[in-house]
Amino acid sequence: MILDNDPLGIRSIDIKYEGSTRATQYCIDDFMKRLYGSRKITDMTILTCQNYHALMLRFENRDIVVFIKSGLTSGYSGEGPKGTSLIIRLAEEAGIIIKELKAAPSLFKRINSSLATVKDVEFIKKNSKESLDYDRLCLKNVDKEYIQRAKESYKKNKDIIFVRAEDEKTKDAVEIDLGKINKKLDMLIKKLDKIEINTNNSGL
Repeated sequence: MILDNDPLGIRSIDIKYEGSTRATQYCIDDFMKRLYGSRKITDMTILTCQNYHALMLRFENRDIVVFIKSGLTSGYSGEGPKGTSLIIRLAEEAGIIIKELKAAPSLFKRINSSLATVKDVEFIKKNSKESLDYDRLCLKNVDKEYIQRAKESYKKNKDIIFVRAEDEKTKDAVEIDLGKINKKLDMLIKKLDKIEINTNNSGL
């Protein structure tokens, strides 16, 4: 008889999916959100299938794993390889351990379809290696100045929330500016205060 020491799955790893297979910028945004978030990233595995790359991020408290879907590429000049290079340089700068694993198409598809399992996570942890081919993955024009511009842009727009459709085929992005929302709420509160004051005065 096999004993199940966690029958309710309370100690299970929480697997989350971010980024997009169709938009490199979403992958950069979501990586930076995690990089500057409350949980410290300890290591990042670059999952490579052909010239496409997904990421697996692990954190200090090991109860969560985040996959960034494969909107990252390499092997040519363009936004995809620039995004891959930028993320690698940011991870290096933050002291994150960077590993790589050549992933089978079936594993890649599960990640991109938000269907990876705990077994997949364990397989990636066990088989990923720290030896990276930087000439293949990193463009030379992604220098410190480029990284600084990306960081400043992120910090300037950190109050923008991206609301995305779940279905990759019909993925939409709606930008919500929290600053504008807060101003509108303040105006609404002031109007309600005036109405309340007028109502009280007329009652007297």
